[in-house]
Amino acid sequence: MRIGMRIRSIAAGALLAGLMSGTASAQQVVRFLHNETDPPSIAFFNNAIKAFEAENPGVKIEMEAISTDGRLQKVMSSITTKTMPDLFKLLPEERFEFARKGYLVELDDVLKSIGEQDYVPGALVKVSGKTYDLPYTLGNFSVFWNRADLLKAKGLETPKNWDELKSAAAALTAGDQFGFVFPAGKNRMTSVYLSQMIWAAGGTYFDKDLNVTFNNPGTVKALQFLKDMAKFSPPGISSYSYSEMINSYLTGKIGLDIYAPRLAANAFSNAPDVFAKTNGAPVPAGPSGVGVKFVNSNSFAVASAAVGAKNIEGAKKFLQYLITGDRLRDFSMTAYPHLVPPLKSVQDKVVEAGAKELGGRQELARLAFDTSNSLDFDSEAGAVVKDGKVVKSGVINPYIGSIVARGIPAAVVQRVVLEGEDPAKAAAWGHDQMKRVVDELKKN
Repeated sequence: MRIGMRIRSIAAGALLAGLMSGTASAQQVVRFLHNETDPPSIAFFNNAIKAFEAENPGVKIEMEAISTDGRLQKVMSSITTKTMPDLFKLLPEERFEFARKGYLVELDDVLKSIGEQDYVPGALVKVSGKTYDLPYTLGNFSVFWNRADLLKAKGLETPKNWDELKSAAAALTAGDQFGFVFPAGKNRMTSVYLSQMIWAAGGTYFDKDLNVTFNNPGTVKALQFLKDMAKFSPPGISSYSYSEMINSYLTGKIGLDIYAPRLAANAFSNAPDVFAKTNGAPVPAGPSGVGVKFVNSNSFAVASAAVGAKNIEGAKKFLQYLITGDRLRDFSMTAYPHLVPPLKSVQDKVVEAGAKELGGRQELARLAFDTSNSLDFDSEAGAVVKDGKVVKSGVINPYIGSIVARGIPAAVVQRVVLEGEDPAKAAAWGHDQMKRVVDELKKN
């Protein structure tokens, strides 16, 4: 009898193990890649994943957070090896190429469920009328952060144009104190920075007919300006990217910094003395008469099976959960006022929730949420400044993503700032490099 009981016990145990194994094998594992690596953002994602998994026991989320520059390398290598994460952060300039090559899954069903009318104008960009990525925040890289105490000590007003900016930077540079900072590493942030300078000087990469126009007076003026400003910037800018634009300012050794609102959020949390002396202002106007902002949607996309995605439906379900309602509000609050929610229904909630943030300094939030007179890589083709405002051509550029991914704009900056090349010569070189890329893309 004991033997029989033991046999039944073994059989029951085997059956239970089999059932557990079957349950485990049936569970969808969604791999999720992003570049929001700040501790509050990581805490948000961990909490959101825990809540989602509790509501959806058949889906498990495996998250990987990586730097912005590391994300680019990871995505490109994963595409090559067909091991792409199911859900991943997509850069705007990757959208057209990835969609065209079949790397992405259409998300029109998710968009319909959320409600297209709830998105702020310009937040959604479609490819041939179809949706391939959905934004979770708008990134404004163009707030003019300045040390009010240092300017006052020199008897200077807040600079309103490039000439005043250059003079103020010179006055604030002495010893280990620097008047200005900008990125000059071979990375995407340097390309972003150069772009807003080109636009403020009246130039664009492309015209409305999608001809390369990089070699123009605006580009030359922008490069000359950066070459001049390098004299008032830290010597390490040759490797600067996103984080260095903040970290260098938080040391207290930088007087003027044009960067995203995350700088204020990090200063408030990590360098309160610097934050207390910091003011925000609109970006100084360039030769066009306008300070043009770089504002783009930060979005998530679902990879296709063609590049190795395995759990597409689970990824879509988690995506919708992540970028709507209380999750979008809570994420936007992790670096207030840096993360501008793209849903109109959530923006008011964020402003209300942020009333007590940043020591009550709501003027900084208003600057962060002001996305007027802005362009991004997709929309800059043929844009002009008219009557003090940026006017877009309405043309969406399918080519510029490949140019930025190859680091051509950043290489142009390095040729001028680090190697001392004449700006006009560097602009001509960059133009030729870009045209070769576009010509090749058009052939294919």
